Amino acid sequence: MNLCFHELLFTLQFNQDIPVRQVQSSLAALIANGMTFSEPLKELHQQNIFKPYVFSMPYPLEPDRIYRRGRMYCFNLRTQKLDFALAMKNYLPQAQGNARVVATELRTFSQPHISELISLTPIIVTVDNLCWMPENGIGLLANRLHNNAVKKCKAINAEFIEPEEMFFELVEILNRKPIGVSYKGTTLLGHKVQLKIRPKPWAQQLAVTVLAQGLAEKNSIGFGYCIARR
Repeated sequence: MNLCFHELLFTLQFNQDIPVRQVQSSLAALIANGMTFSEPLKELHQQNIFKPYVFSMPYPLEPDRIYRRGRMYCFNLRTQKLDFALAMKNYLPQAQGNARVVATELRTFSQPHISELISLTPIIVTVDNLCWMPENGIGLLANRLHNNAVKKCKAINAEFIEPEEMFFELVEILNRKPIGVSYKGTTLLGHKVQLKIRPKPWAQQLAVTVLAQGLAEKNSIGFGYCIARR
């Protein structure tokens, strides 16, 4: 059972002022550019499969929610794949885009127990080519969150046995209205959620998978980045 994950801490400077709703797209493009320096990573980026990572918003967040050109910010990238973490530590400082990475640090964590997961960036669940909304039902959302986590876990560990119950006991929506994020000329509408995780070992394994790879969909553009509470 893999309850470890790797986290890269990147320090970067933006080349221009960027509003908060556009920063995920900018970081996703920077990461994608960094992956072009390696043929295996370039192929991974082009494949229509789960990408084995998720990243946070840069911090600290400015009071007016605009990241300033030339100022130093940090963001985290997580993965369960050490080879991917080492490659990104090497290649992302070479990437070109709206920001420049100036420092990197790689850390490995072992998560002994998770009681709650809280999404710091919105989650995206697609329903009939549209983003999930409360009128689609909390039951549908819960099923999608669970099934997505199981698929990610099985992609890492083919021997993982799919459980008969969900890995969380409760899902709570934390925002009153959808959160809009700009991406490729459109606006994706997401929600922040909190999950109460079951204490069973298989549920803990799924929770760590979510912590390392993101909750729900579009994690490679920064959606579904979570923190854990013990």
